[in-house]
Amino acid sequence: MSRLASDVLDVVVVGAGAAGLAAARTLHDAGARVTIIEARPRIGGRVWTERSCGPYPIELGAELIHGEHTSTVALAHMAGLTIDEVDRYNGLRWGAPARSIQDLPTTDPDRQTITAARDVWYKLATQYPDDAADRSLTAELMQRGVDPARLPIADVILAQTCCAELETLSCVDLAREIRGDRAGPREFRLRERYDTLLNWLARDLDIRLGSPVHAIIHQADEVQIKTPTSILRARHCIISVPVAVLAAGMIRFDPPLSASKQAAITAFRTLPATKHFFWFDEPLWDAGFAYAAHGGLFARWWTPAHPDLKAPLICCYVTASRAEILDRLPDDTVRTLGLAELSRILGRDDVAMRCTGFRRYRWAHDPFARGGYAHLLPGTAWARLALATAEGSLHFAGEATAFDSNPQTVHGAIDSGRRAAQECLR
Repeated sequence: MSRLASDVLDVVVVGAGAAGLAAARTLHDAGARVTIIEARPRIGGRVWTERSCGPYPIELGAELIHGEHTSTVALAHMAGLTIDEVDRYNGLRWGAPARSIQDLPTTDPDRQTITAARDVWYKLATQYPDDAADRSLTAELMQRGVDPARLPIADVILAQTCCAELETLSCVDLAREIRGDRAGPREFRLRERYDTLLNWLARDLDIRLGSPVHAIIHQADEVQIKTPTSILRARHCIISVPVAVLAAGMIRFDPPLSASKQAAITAFRTLPATKHFFWFDEPLWDAGFAYAAHGGLFARWWTPAHPDLKAPLICCYVTASRAEILDRLPDDTVRTLGLAELSRILGRDDVAMRCTGFRRYRWAHDPFARGGYAHLLPGTAWARLALATAEGSLHFAGEATAFDSNPQTVHGAIDSGRRAAQECLR
């Protein structure tokens, strides 16, 4: 990349989440002059490790590594970090009290629904080529014989994972991801936690925190990135903020983005996502408890510490309409409701009295996230590639743009940042 005047950077990256950090790391290592502008007073975006709550750090945002062949695993090895395998799905417990799926009779209606829903999910890849007529996952499940009365179970197992509702998920978009999935099996956590990996990724980078970008003026040979206190000039700009931030108009583009880009931005839906953490005087679950789900408001639970810690800590991750309901309630009410559901899941009546602490984080209330991760409605699968496509000197990254990786994941964000960086280097 050619050098310009000293006050003109090669690239400015907007957003210091996983995508922005990966983009800047790639550019920096290639010799480019790059600066990251971040609105928050911290790096990480929707990855946020909280270490002030006691001896067991918690992940308020992204927590898991989804696949053994991901860029996240490769970076963890490069950084000398430890990954612990988490067998969530094979160890899934369902119901209240929660029982292992494997222990339920094969004739049990809940087990049959979960098995059928997962089977439909993985068959999407062969049923929905990119040019297929799209429909919702609800329609697909019903077409494949899932009883409409049992769709709420599929919603917990499939849609909640995507921070969506069954009826708002595009089968064509899901099928594209499944076909191109290179992540591989197995899931992991970083023993040292995600902030350690992102701090390693950010080493020696020029990062300016607390600087929300409010305008980007782009011309053929230069981009001006305006914050309340500065104007940066660069040959290229990588925009890695969540698509919900773009949809909210928090950044003004001059000239405006193309009609196709604006249509792509508005095609995405970002629904609420909230993590709830409960501390106890000691673990109230057996050592094999890893992942439990049921049909309540607090639908999905897991133990967020690696097994060696035996931490008296449990997490409930709630998305979409469930999160929207709970997000409106005060902390004390949410704590009480959550403990009542956990009591039924664990099958014991001392849960509330043994609870020593509670914390939640509502991503829909975060102005620089505006919800969890993004998904596409039926008929809008075209929007992911359209969002990722560069427009002149503007390049786009972030999990929503991961058309050739896994959206809604940290490794998808990392892959998108590297892609955008390579576009600038060409």
